[in-house]
Amino acid sequence: MNTLRFLLILTLFACALTGCKKDDGTTPTPTASSQTDLLVANNWRTKRVTTSDGQEINKSRLNLATQVLYDLNMQFRNNGTVRALDPGQSNSVINGGTWKLATDNQSIDVDVSGFKGNFPIVQLTKSKLILRQMAPVDGTNAPINLEFEPSL
Repeated sequence: MNTLRFLLILTLFACALTGCKKDDGTTPTPTASSQTDLLVANNWRTKRVTTSDGQEINKSRLNLATQVLYDLNMQFRNNGTVRALDPGQSNSVINGGTWKLATDNQSIDVDVSGFKGNFPIVQLTKSKLILRQMAPVDGTNAPINLEFEPSL
């Protein structure tokens, strides 16, 4: 009886080991649905602006249009609209426009007054949104990362 129990446990263990899918180390290709769900799940506030290698850029080195982002919450909506909300004024709408994912689902086309263009998505999770942009730093255009976090 002990031998039968041992063989049963051994068989279950072998099935569990061989039944698990090995992680191949690749990241799944984002879909429009998954990207949209993550974007519209939160209002996003600018946490910091960094160089493309992650070094934080002091706010005073940025142009006014980029500095203003620190004072706003961005709201991406399912209907393709985006709104800039002022949390200091009960989230009143300050600016608005449209957004859509690019065909590869790896960047966002945004059309808002003062904030227009195609922004590659560096990272998008439930708790972080990083968009790349070309913007003036110390008066010279440079690639920067706009790092957003959910606003509460």
